[in-house]
Amino acid sequence: MSDPVTTFKVSYHDSPAAGRLALLTMDNGHDHTKPTTLGVDALASLERALDEVAGQSDVKGLLLTGKPFVFAAGADLNQFAGVSPEDARYGVQAGHDAFRRLAELEVPTLAAVNGAALGGGLEIALHCDYRTLSESAGPIAFPEVFLSILPGWGGTQLAPRLIGSRGALQLIIHNSLNNNRMIQAREAFDLGLADRILAPVDFLEQSLALLERIVTGAETVERPSIDDSHLDEALTEARKAADDRTHGATPAPYRAIELVEHAARGGDLEEGRTGEIDAMAELVPARHAQASIYAFNLIQSRVRRQPWKPDAQPKDIKGVGVVGAGLMGSQLGALWLQRYQVPLVMKDIDEEVLARSQATVEGELDKRVQRGRLDAARAEWLKSIVTYTLDYAPMAGCDLVIEAVVERMDVKKAIFADLEEVVAPDAVLASNTSSLSVGEMASDLAHPERVLGLHFFNPVSAMPLLEIVRPPHVGDMAMATGFAAAKTLRKSGVQTADTPGFVVNRLLMRFMGACGDAANRGNAFTEVDDAVKELGLPMGPFELLGLVGLEVGAHVLRVMHEGYPERFPLDANFQMLAETGLPGVYDWSQGRVPYDEIRERWQVLEGVEQLTPDQIRSQALEAVADEIKHMLDERVVADARDIDTCMLLGAGWPFFNGGICKYLDQTGMSEKLFGAPLIGEQDRAYSR
Repeated sequence: MSDPVTTFKVSYHDSPAAGRLALLTMDNGHDHTKPTTLGVDALASLERALDEVAGQSDVKGLLLTGKPFVFAAGADLNQFAGVSPEDARYGVQAGHDAFRRLAELEVPTLAAVNGAALGGGLEIALHCDYRTLSESAGPIAFPEVFLSILPGWGGTQLAPRLIGSRGALQLIIHNSLNNNRMIQAREAFDLGLADRILAPVDFLEQSLALLERIVTGAETVERPSIDDSHLDEALTEARKAADDRTHGATPAPYRAIELVEHAARGGDLEEGRTGEIDAMAELVPARHAQASIYAFNLIQSRVRRQPWKPDAQPKDIKGVGVVGAGLMGSQLGALWLQRYQVPLVMKDIDEEVLARSQATVEGELDKRVQRGRLDAARAEWLKSIVTYTLDYAPMAGCDLVIEAVVERMDVKKAIFADLEEVVAPDAVLASNTSSLSVGEMASDLAHPERVLGLHFFNPVSAMPLLEIVRPPHVGDMAMATGFAAAKTLRKSGVQTADTPGFVVNRLLMRFMGACGDAANRGNAFTEVDDAVKELGLPMGPFELLGLVGLEVGAHVLRVMHEGYPERFPLDANFQMLAETGLPGVYDWSQGRVPYDEIRERWQVLEGVEQLTPDQIRSQALEAVADEIKHMLDERVVADARDIDTCMLLGAGWPFFNGGICKYLDQTGMSEKLFGAPLIGEQDRAYSR
């Protein structure tokens, strides 16, 4: 079934005071669940609508708006896939031509932004003379740089002229590079993107009334003058943000900054428009943007269809239990409580740990109240339905219990055995293990069919990935419950087989091992980190160890070594790191400087050469490619697309590389190593 096509529908309003006003509505014929996008056909529809309006000599003004809850979600990214430079130029030019006609209408124009306004949707609003915002409108953003393109329909030229360089760079560069941050109506209004912010209940009527007053001269809209006295500082900050987040691995942010600077320094508008068209003709067909489009479709479409979800009824969750109330367990408890809003039982063996857990869970609720995301009375009720206990007995009414204790098999097996004595036979039991066998944990239970793995990533509230681990004896009901939980918890669930390290940790440890080999040869930790970050990764392997924890890293490596000793050697240096008790490799109080103890104890191999940055990257990528091939052969996941989804959402692999498999395919490494790409034309998740 093809995507819905947006049309621009014209109607008219006869105002006693202002005369005839045109109402132009963007609509794809569906409800808000199918956002309005602007493709070639939509632009042609806009041209026809403007022809009609221009042919009406008695029209005194035009109001542009969207269907209920959606203004416009920008360009149709599906039309960018596989596009040639010539076709990219044609599409961008078509947008400029249509939007310019809107801007050059001889009557006042007003964009009534009633919902989501992203990319091209925000750009078409900027081409109107005036803008109103519904208080409920959002998200609002220029997400293009996140996708390794740039606002190509006037955004880099009009935004600086309206809100100044700092505001434009915040929207176009900083927010995009900050995990594609989007803003809501109030923040957009405060930035100066709109002239009025109005209540949603009569938003369209009030917007139309404003247009009437503008047409009759009863109201004059005034805007503050733009202060660009700190332009050089703003440009420097934007370039630093691009360096810090991408390390020069994609050209898009730098091209966007150049175009914003052109506008902010008073450059000719038509030259700026031409610059956007030229830039997009280069960026859209390039590897980075094509990878970003692939990645966008993975996380916005494919993962939401939940590949490999069994056709079974999930367990109805009316009560949740968490065993282990430490840092991870408390985060899990807070999340389940907020999303499910059912009684929660937090179990631990230490009263002080439980007290800290209560502070964490209640603190998270208080934060939501302060941010206006939760009613205060509702928060107090949620606090009242949590039980903090040293005993298993209160778990009796839980329909799902997840353990989040120390990564020791004997401890986890004992917990499941104790739980089985208390909970109902059909209650689902889950483990948050990061690498251990869930099947082994359930091996001594009377009902192993109700045990699965739900591996969350830290911090739980922020990380979108949930690895749903399928052990050999689990039943479809338990797995369906895992997928349903992912949806309710607003996580992206990817099914993985019950193999050591699952997906993310298995690949990270193979990657880490190759990087550790470079350090063993005498390459400095910073050298290795910098070489890897040239791929566009947010941090290097030794920086990452500080986030993961040295003991955790060593533990996962031991698990991987036990499972695959020939590919995961038990590196003595990594085991040494865990023995130090230090928080990471680097003593950040001194800058990016390794701790003296680590530098002194790290054993460097004799008689081997250090590696160049290119060799470090190649060695790490080849190791990961080899491990991916093993995982696909073992059917750890349904398809290579699942691996890319996991690395994008669980390991911070950059969008502009599309996921590790996409990157290996695009750069030719898959063909070189295996004689074929890792991502097949057929998605194996749907060809069982």
